[in-house]
Order: sequence, then structure tokens, then C-alpha cells
Amino acid sequence: MPRLPLPLFLSALQQVELGSWPMVGPLTFVLSVRWLFFIALSCALLFTDWVLLPILSWELLGLLLLLLLSNGVITALGYYRRHLAYLKEVALVSDIILLTAIIYFSGGAMNPAVALYLFPLLIAAITCRAAFAWGCVASTMLSYLGLFYWFKPMISDLHVAHGAPTESGLFNLHLLGMWLTFSLSAVLITGTVSWLMRLLATKEQLLQQAYQKQQEQEQFLLLGLESASLAHQFSTPLSNLFLLSEELSCEPHLSAQGQQHLTLLHQQLELCRQVLWQLKHQAESRLKPVYFYQQLRVYLARWTNLRPDAELAWQANDADCDICVWLDNLFWSALLNILDNAADAGNNKVELVTRIEHHELQPQLYLDIYNRQGHLSDEQLAQAGLNQQDSEKTTGLGMGVWLAHATFSRLKGSLTLRNNPAGVYMPIFSCRCASLSLLIGTRE
Repeated sequence: MPRLPLPLFLSALQQVELGSWPMVGPLTFVLSVRWLFFIALSCALLFTDWVLLPILSWELLGLLLLLLLSNGVITALGYYRRHLAYLKEVALVSDIILLTAIIYFSGGAMNPAVALYLFPLLIAAITCRAAFAWGCVASTMLSYLGLFYWFKPMISDLHVAHGAPTESGLFNLHLLGMWLTFSLSAVLITGTVSWLMRLLATKEQLLQQAYQKQQEQEQFLLLGLESASLAHQFSTPLSNLFLLSEELSCEPHLSAQGQQHLTLLHQQLELCRQVLWQLKHQAESRLKPVYFYQQLRVYLARWTNLRPDAELAWQANDADCDICVWLDNLFWSALLNILDNAADAGNNKVELVTRIEHHELQPQLYLDIYNRQGHLSDEQLAQAGLNQQDSEKTTGLGMGVWLAHATFSRLKGSLTLRNNPAGVYMPIFSCRCASLSLLIGTRE
């Protein structure tokens, strides 16, 4: 699958929730990084004042206090008033203004703290619109240029009179500023690009899943169209077989065994006609509330009538406590299909275990189907019913498990195949309680 184009991806960043790193929204991300910006600026000024040059003044302390107050107020507004528009833009603009004022009172462009302009610019590029981000770039460039000419000197005349280092100290400060600028740029660029690549990989994975889901839906749509066409073609020979069975039933010299075979043939033809009728009206099928155990007994009785040679052991841990679920006819067809596969692979012996587990929100229904004599290959386990497979039966199409998986997925359920020491274990569960939402998952 082709990669997501980078310009399209970068433009989408303005709309997306920052859900990969950190697990927060854009506003929370901006508010968190602003505190990091305040800590970095305070540490830079304190380090310069204590180690290199005495630069702190009442103006700088007042601006730092104002920046701290701004962070607190905007953070409180963001926490209690998240619906306020342009709050993160206001926060970034205030940071740029206060940073410019701090640099003005601490030596101008000579101050290495100008590298901290990268913080609001980077945040604006990630979380805000492109027009606002480029506006921040233009304003910081003009501010940086103006600080070359208008600034308060870093060392006062009093320090010079007392023999404080000027030229060498300023040069060392400039070298240190170049190193800090490089280090900060490297950290910000590397961290941002790495985060963007991780987010891009996540987007690509989601697109691949959506593409795979779309292919699966197109495949099922094609299968439905083919099924409708074949059902229409199948109706004519089915009608002919009904006529032949009626003519044979009127045969006077038919033996008793032949009459039994003819009765069985008529039952199978009637079943085929019911299947065609269900296929015709399947598009109008809707979910409806039913009592699960009551309905399950009906379908299991129908299945045992169709397969009199099969032995079904049904264990219901709480059959007396029935549960109302939302299901349609497709669910029962898929369930009986899985029972057919288990019985065919297990020499007509299959076990069904049903149970209801009560959770905090609503009860959940579990169905476990055991085939004690079968064994799934590694390829079958890897496919897990996701693709059509070659059937080992002479009349099989290899679509039973595949269609069952699609049916449970449509109901937001799941089908899991696995081997255990007692045989093949195929757990299926799906639950939708009346008046409550659908709650389906995979039981490990």
C-alpha cells in the first residue's frame, strides 16, 4: 500500500488529536510544554547570573513572575474552560511577547536565551494552523532582528567600574549560547521528527486496516451478488426435483425403503427451498430481541433433525436464567455452520458449552464449541477464519468459517480458533442485552 503523502499528513496534523504522544489533546499538550518552556528559561537565566555574568534585575524577576502568572491563569482556563476558542494561540503569543521582553532586559541578541524562541514556534507548527504558525515565525524573526539594536546592556557601568570581565565574558557567553542553540535545536528537531514518524506509522497502520476492511467488504459484496444470481438459477432445477419427487411418490410399486428415501429426499428439497426463501428476504433481516436459551433449543433441535447421526452434548451452566439478546437469523446460521464443521471433523461428536457471566455494566454470553478429536493446522490457526480456504470435504466450498467470522464481525462479535490438549476449542460469544448497549469481546 502506498505511503501517506507527507504534505497531506502534515496538513492533517492541524486537525488531529495528539493521541499518540502524549496521550492528550492539543490544548493540554500546549499547556504542558509551556511549563517546560518556563522552567528552561528560568534555569538559563539563573545559570547565566550565577556562573557567567550577573544579569538578573528587578525587571527580569518581574517578567519571570508575570510569565509564571500567565502560565497559571491560562492553565486554569484550559482546565475549567476547554471550550474557549484560540486559548492555545493566546498562550503562545503571550510567551513570545514575554520572552522578547526578557531578552531585551538581559543583553538582547547576545543572550543565548533567544534559542528558546524555538519552543513556541515548534508548538505552533504542531498544534495550530499554518497561517498562525507562519505569523509566529515572522514575529520572532522581526523581534530577533530588533534585539540587535534595541536592548538593555547585560553588564551595567557599575560592574565595569569594579573590574568585571566584559569582552572575554561576553565572548564566552556567546560561545556557550551557540552550543546551547545547537543542542536545543538538535533535541527539538530529533524529538519532533521521531514523534512525527511514529504518528505517521500509526496513520499508515490505520489506513492499511481500513484498506483491508474495504477489500473484505468488497469481497463479501461480490459474494452476495454471485449468491443471488446462483439462487435464481438454482430455483429452476429445484422445481424440477420437486415435480420428480411427487411423481415418484405416486409410483405404486415403490418399496418401503424407497418410500423412506423419497420422504428424506422431499425433506431435503423442502429445506433447500427454505434456504432460498431466507436468502431472498435476508436483505430485510433486522436484529430483534429474543430469549437466547429458548431460541437456541429450537435451532439445536432443527440441527439434530438434519444430522441424526451426530451426537451433540450441550452443557448450559445457567439454562434456568435466560437472557434477552439482540440477534438475527444470520447469527444462528453461522452458529449451526460451526457446529457442522466441528461434527464433521470430530466423527459426528461435538460439545457445546454456554454460560452467562455477569459484569458491572451488563451480562455477557459465552459459547464454547469443542471438537475432541480434531486438530487445526498452523495455517488454519494463522488464518483464523479471515480468508476463504480449501475445504477437505468433497462438496465443501471452504467458506463456512469465513462467512461465520464475517457474520460475527458484523454483529461486533468475534470467532477464535485454537487447539488445546482436549481437542479443538472454538469459543464464540456475542451479547446484546435488551435496553443496554452491545458488549462483545474476546475471552482469553
